[in-house]
Amino acid sequence: MNKEIENLNFDLLAFHNNKINSNKLNSLNKNLVSKVKESIKKIVTACDGVLMHECTDFENFNGRDIDSFYISDHKLMKYNDEISVLHKKDFGSYRFLLNDNSSSAFINLDIEDLNVFSPNTRTFNQENFLDSKVCRFTNLKHFDLTIFTYYKIIKYFRHGVVHSYEQLYKLKKVLNSLNKIELNKILDVVSKNLKYEYIWIKYLIENDFNKFEQNIDVKKFWIKKRIIRQNKRKVFAGKVNIKNLFKSKEFVFAFFFGKNFKWSKKHKPLPAISIVGNDGSGKSTVNKFIIKNFSKMDPAFFCMKSDNPILPFVKYLRFILKKIINNSLIKKINVIRLPLLYLGQTIDILDKYLKYKIGMAWADSGFGITIFERYITDKLRGEFPNKKNRFLPLEQYFPMPDGIVYIDVEPEVSLHRKPKDNHTLDEMNSKRKNYLSLLDELSEVKKINSGNNFDDNIREIKNYIFELSIKKRQRLFSGLGLKRCTWKKNRDRILLGKEEDRTQKDSFI
Repeated sequence: MNKEIENLNFDLLAFHNNKINSNKLNSLNKNLVSKVKESIKKIVTACDGVLMHECTDFENFNGRDIDSFYISDHKLMKYNDEISVLHKKDFGSYRFLLNDNSSSAFINLDIEDLNVFSPNTRTFNQENFLDSKVCRFTNLKHFDLTIFTYYKIIKYFRHGVVHSYEQLYKLKKVLNSLNKIELNKILDVVSKNLKYEYIWIKYLIENDFNKFEQNIDVKKFWIKKRIIRQNKRKVFAGKVNIKNLFKSKEFVFAFFFGKNFKWSKKHKPLPAISIVGNDGSGKSTVNKFIIKNFSKMDPAFFCMKSDNPILPFVKYLRFILKKIINNSLIKKINVIRLPLLYLGQTIDILDKYLKYKIGMAWADSGFGITIFERYITDKLRGEFPNKKNRFLPLEQYFPMPDGIVYIDVEPEVSLHRKPKDNHTLDEMNSKRKNYLSLLDELSEVKKINSGNNFDDNIREIKNYIFELSIKKRQRLFSGLGLKRCTWKKNRDRILLGKEEDRTQKDSFI
């Protein structure tokens, strides 16, 4: 177990002394569900799915997602529309993201292969699937309460897909409401297929819930379950698990072949975007919000700053090179100093390129979106073209992501938000104009107005992610292949402002 995982809190969210927060974190956005419920009906029907919810109106569904099962992915992978975004969570496990342009949020429709979800009960699964009934509220197929409860137990106790004790409290209420025949039916199947977990399921049924929640051994059970699940993740809270990524053949193909890999028309890639802007535009705040609140998009986050390398040894190598280059004697010997400067800049770019390759492969493989922060456009903004040396900056040869989001900010606002940076008004004016002139040369840019509030920014970025996702998927479906944002270089571009105000301070060159 790595140190990052050791430091995370894997206990379930408390319920008995935290009911307000627990309820907030375990409820769907009813208004948004109402807006996208026709899309839910269309997708579940087209995929021949069964909803894993009690038979009631969509707006009354419990949980943080809409959950569904399928038996064959033939219809699932053929499904294609211009509204939803599908991505593959894992083998047999998929997620539709459902959008409403007027909202800053979206709804998740998880759809899983029932035989992968419960592999030891294939015949039982098939029978249950065929016995599912159309609900009078949703007009979709549902399991009856007994079968629905059994699969809830599988989800929580075997797979560890549980967030709070409130979910277990609700499960206990349902179990205790069943008659003896129904309960024994569940316990009989559970005892055969969840032998290790059976003792804790019985403990939940037979004991007061507060006693269950406070039991030390119960806590240890859930912590262990969630750590096992965590160790299988490819991305968590924006951070990638390189070892797990390279276990996926889709990721490996995408990493080594990039946009040239021949995906099938049924493949569902997701977009990689860079969120850029001048100081004070709110990039970092937006990125933190996306990582936390768009977690269902499985975002991989990469800060492209040179002093935040992905390869640990690069940080120490940069420090040593900087120390040598700044030596008073070396400064006077250009024949030594210049090669070291180029070496340092090349190392920085190669490290950024590795981040780029991993980020693009994550998005292209369809496992999640990628967010790049502090992209090389920050340097191109003020240092391209270079009138003294057309080969500088070296970043001009760096590839682009699928799209770029530029958050505009007025120079006066930059100064107000970043008073400790000691910028001048002239400096921020020139930086803004230089960025806007550079963006005019790029083929795929979303410019966000400086007058927007934070919620407007999130809504526009979220809608742009959906727009790019659908555009990327439709290109594959049409046989056109993947295409990145392209840059039509303008070497006659006029750079504004003083040279010392335009250069990136952490660069070697």
